[in-house]
Amino acid sequence: MVWDRRVVAFSVMLTIFGGAVGPARAQNASPALTSEQWRADLKYLAEQMPLRHKNLFHTMTPEAFRAAVDQLNADIPRLNGDEISVRLMNIATLPEDSHTGGQGLPHGQCFPLRLRRYEDGLYVESAPPRYASAVGGRLITIGDTPAEVVYEKMLALIAHDPGNPGLLEVLGPVLMTMGPVLHGLDVTTTPDAATFVVLKHGKQLVLDLSPAVSLATLFGHAPVPGWVDARGTAPPPIWLAHPEKTFWSTYLPATKTFYIQFNQVENAQTQTIAQFFKQTFRAVRKLPVEKLVLDLRMNDGGNNYLLKPIIVGLIQLSQIDRPGHLFVVTSRNTYSAAQNLVNRLELYTDAIFVGQPTGEHVNSYGDAVPFTLPNSHLRVGMASVWWQDTDERDKRIETDPAIAADPSFADYVANRDPTMDAILHYRPEASLEDGVLRGVRAAGVSGGLASYRAFAANPAHRYVRARMERAINALGYKLAGDRHMTEAIAVFIVNVEANPMSANALDSLGEAYATEGDRAKAIESYQRALQLDPKLESSRSALQRLGAPVQ
Repeated sequence: MVWDRRVVAFSVMLTIFGGAVGPARAQNASPALTSEQWRADLKYLAEQMPLRHKNLFHTMTPEAFRAAVDQLNADIPRLNGDEISVRLMNIATLPEDSHTGGQGLPHGQCFPLRLRRYEDGLYVESAPPRYASAVGGRLITIGDTPAEVVYEKMLALIAHDPGNPGLLEVLGPVLMTMGPVLHGLDVTTTPDAATFVVLKHGKQLVLDLSPAVSLATLFGHAPVPGWVDARGTAPPPIWLAHPEKTFWSTYLPATKTFYIQFNQVENAQTQTIAQFFKQTFRAVRKLPVEKLVLDLRMNDGGNNYLLKPIIVGLIQLSQIDRPGHLFVVTSRNTYSAAQNLVNRLELYTDAIFVGQPTGEHVNSYGDAVPFTLPNSHLRVGMASVWWQDTDERDKRIETDPAIAADPSFADYVANRDPTMDAILHYRPEASLEDGVLRGVRAAGVSGGLASYRAFAANPAHRYVRARMERAINALGYKLAGDRHMTEAIAVFIVNVEANPMSANALDSLGEAYATEGDRAKAIESYQRALQLDPKLESSRSALQRLGAPVQ
């Protein structure tokens, strides 16, 4: 969104849980307030949230909000400062949007492990030399709590849209190294010490840690000077070559690929976004470029009013802006103004998205406006703007890549980049709709169904599988609108066969049969739809029009 990149991205890694950086014992900086002072802060928070948020109750109910506030108000006398701080920040995130929650600048110190989460667990990516034996190991527990349970607890403290974990994969592992957070969640008995148990080569390593490093040390991908890293000293993959830069580019002549990494939607100290992309696109025109890669996987936003030169410049690159030549890399860290960029690239270019889903809804609340609680000085931000780049009916909880490329910890250790591998080895393929229609035309329903299932079985399509039913339904209606009813009915049958628990697919098939005049099959389809979803009004109304019983 606008000027909110790091403020919200750090979420609760804030003044909320710490004062000025100091000795380890200063870690527990939650203020020593009286119960009445904490209650005054809670009252102020509860009063200000509805006043400052664009639409506080877009997800939760006023009753649920009031119940959470009342429960904390009753619990305050028996809680310590860290527990109260965590509960306050949990209330701040209850609206469930990606720019509402705790705010501030990171302070205090963290336990000295850089953790990263992959699909198969949380790993120690790097650590100081004294803990080198743990590097490359998988985190099993913190104290007596399983690591995955601790990780899941972090979602309640991180701003996120409903159904989208947002920056959890980015911020969760860092929060897990913050003593006051762990103490506030009752994972540890003190904010000043924690036991991390790591599994490596079949053996458990027990690390008794004290806070020793700044939050900034653990955040991001830049190597920590003097630390041992799981990927050793080999040259990094291209996406980790310059994580500290706002934007940079290079040409890969062996594959005729032009690579652009865009890490922040903000101007650099020495160059504006407009200047950089103008210069970069000028270079692209002078080179034999077959593929252009715009890497947004580390871009958590900034000022979306700076995006126009990128969009216009790509559209003007006619040799690049065509299917199979423009690739955009996304991840859960692609967020805020970077999500706006993704939305607009999807609307106006032929970009192919590769990698992982983005970190927020396609349309979402943003532009957090901060305020400070009077006694604890905890900072909170409420989203003040509704950003809608696409149709208001677009309820997607993320932008899903057409080509999935999920990194593993083994990839990290080996300095592999599955995303760039997928792009460099990409070959044009038929779309789902084209494949199903060709299958139907070649071999009827069985041919279309085989094409559908083959597309779904491809691991590269893992993130678009949830949209396949809707896409084929749209294809059926397009064919019906063009008066190709035989093909339309076959396509609708393919959808029903592929999605046997979908009432909507059966409803659409019933509509096609009714249009074609096949009353018996229309009734059968509508009745089957109602068996799956008794509240499906379109099927109920259709049966009444056909004079058929609603079973």
